[in-house]
Amino acid sequence: MAEEKFPSVRSLVDSDMGPLRRFTGVLDSIPREGQVWEEGTPDERKSTRASLNFKDIEVIEAIEPYNFPIYIIQLTESNRKKSRYGVFGVSLADVLDLQYNEDQKDPSSPNYVHPSKRMDLKDCIGKRIGVVLADGEDGRPSMHDLYDGRAKDEEHPKGQDVPTAAWEVYMVEGVGVKGGGGASPLDKAMELLDGKTIAEFNQAALANDLIRSDVSLLQSIGMPASAPNSFANTMIATGRFTKDDQEAFHKVGSEVKA
Repeated sequence: MAEEKFPSVRSLVDSDMGPLRRFTGVLDSIPREGQVWEEGTPDERKSTRASLNFKDIEVIEAIEPYNFPIYIIQLTESNRKKSRYGVFGVSLADVLDLQYNEDQKDPSSPNYVHPSKRMDLKDCIGKRIGVVLADGEDGRPSMHDLYDGRAKDEEHPKGQDVPTAAWEVYMVEGVGVKGGGGASPLDKAMELLDGKTIAEFNQAALANDLIRSDVSLLQSIGMPASAPNSFANTMIATGRFTKDDQEAFHKVGSEVKA
């Protein structure tokens, strides 16, 4: 006799954003389709939904196991920054603009590159992109205050802004990583390790977007302290770092902090 299955109150999620919280994947295509809301009523409105289809994904953070090679992020297109599409778009533009110097971003400069002439979403097809769900959990970016027409009360009969989880871009292959400042993930990890104990380093490293964009590096940092091929132990073994009596690591050639 087959075992009877029952519904469960465990593993509930806070939103309809899917199981992934941070991943990288190759943007494969962006199909679009029209949507109609409250059709046939005076409040009828139309919109366009874009499906960002990712392939060859590398899962960095998830609330449950995810073993598929593809993932889809669906966004309703909007020209408002205060929307999920706007949050995604602003974060993507910030990363894409890392390739332009200050002169090219200065409207008063003869070398100014107008935003309409800069790299855009369509130019990212075929590139690996890193995205993170801004939900304020486990070191991820904070939620955004976005309009929700369902959040009605006596003072806000048409809805109001509420904290909302939204996808943000933090890396585009061949362009840069948000907050990277031109450094590689390895460079950043070595910078953070200097002067810290392993516990202090792990806390700082696991909260850094640049480091979290490198899956292999992230895995080596997350290994047990006793693992010979962990990041910190590798730094010791290769002579790049030493460790003092207080268990703090110091980069060889750098000044030891008192």
